[in-house]
Amino acid sequence: MVKQETAILLVLTGTAVIPFVARRFRIPSSALEIVYGFLLFNFVITHRPEWFEVLRELGFIFLMFIAGMELDIARVLRSRKAVWLALVPLSSFILAPCLFVAMGQPFFLGIAVALISAGIAIPVLKESGLIDQPIGQTIVNVALIGELFSILALTFLDAFHKHGITLDAALELGKLAALLGLALLLLKILYLLAWWFPDRVAKVMESEDPVEEGIRAVVTVAFFGAVLAVLAGAEAILGSFLAGTIFSYVFRNRPRFEEKINAVGFGFLIPFFFVGVGSQLDKNLLTSPDVVLQALFLTLMILVSNLVTLPMHRLLGLDLREAVSMALLLSAPLTMIVVAGSLGLRMGLFTTETNGALVLTALLASFIYPSLFRLVGQRKPQPTSP
Repeated sequence: MVKQETAILLVLTGTAVIPFVARRFRIPSSALEIVYGFLLFNFVITHRPEWFEVLRELGFIFLMFIAGMELDIARVLRSRKAVWLALVPLSSFILAPCLFVAMGQPFFLGIAVALISAGIAIPVLKESGLIDQPIGQTIVNVALIGELFSILALTFLDAFHKHGITLDAALELGKLAALLGLALLLLKILYLLAWWFPDRVAKVMESEDPVEEGIRAVVTVAFFGAVLAVLAGAEAILGSFLAGTIFSYVFRNRPRFEEKINAVGFGFLIPFFFVGVGSQLDKNLLTSPDVVLQALFLTLMILVSNLVTLPMHRLLGLDLREAVSMALLLSAPLTMIVVAGSLGLRMGLFTTETNGALVLTALLASFIYPSLFRLVGQRKPQPTSP
């Protein structure tokens, strides 16, 4: 058995080396981290230590907090494209389940395929330098709106599966509504505090603060949101996502501070999550032809469910190449499809093999489609100055 210290060193060394390898071969770091996690925990470390599970969960929560920070609510609501941004994920949610039912497949499997996550999209866009470009902002907004839809859809399905159409189900959904209401209330309170005490806010956000009060506050806010969501009966990631959205809305235009938040997340916590996803894939499943074929089928259907929105590309201000690039990147719903697999297994809707196929699908989609995005979605060459 590998000792704790050796296991920590192996994980940290891998996550330190992977960005250099990923840059060399033009593969997203997150995809390689998933593969590394699969290899490490299937062939070197025989079990996942408790400390690793904790860090994986913390990385997931902090990733969703950063994802929430990328959603500029005010800009989206002011945008003339707001309806179309929401219609892209909504179209997938309508078409994919119907297509699966027509093919004789389970309805919930269609829901799993339609799910959208920003967990891969944001790191890839940051690596590509496209996060602040118009196409990057469009993809981020669609991904984040889609992720919010995905979390809410899974929460609703879980509540109705547990309680049916009963008062208990209404109470569960009432808790969720209360959580969203509390988020709006906190948004207003924090906004007023920032307006009343601008000097104090500036001090906390100060880039040269030696004790990093602001970073400590951010980490606390991220996990406070996650705990509130769990208490409300929702997924922890919904709370951290909302916390990030609120924080970004109140404390805008702090690029140096955001760099520090990204450093804590992408430099330490978040890689544990991606390595953890790879560690969940059992190598024995790869020897089952049925599981592999189902995973390949689901991987293809994820792309199909996102390509059906191509006719809307002009409404989003994208050309056809950019629309295909967006479809490719949205086809890596890593976090959501893993959550859907676990939920479907717990609800008795999936077998262990189907859940394994979904985890393998998450791995394949997160490796293949972002890599294709790097090829298709290259930045247009800038015109040279005369």
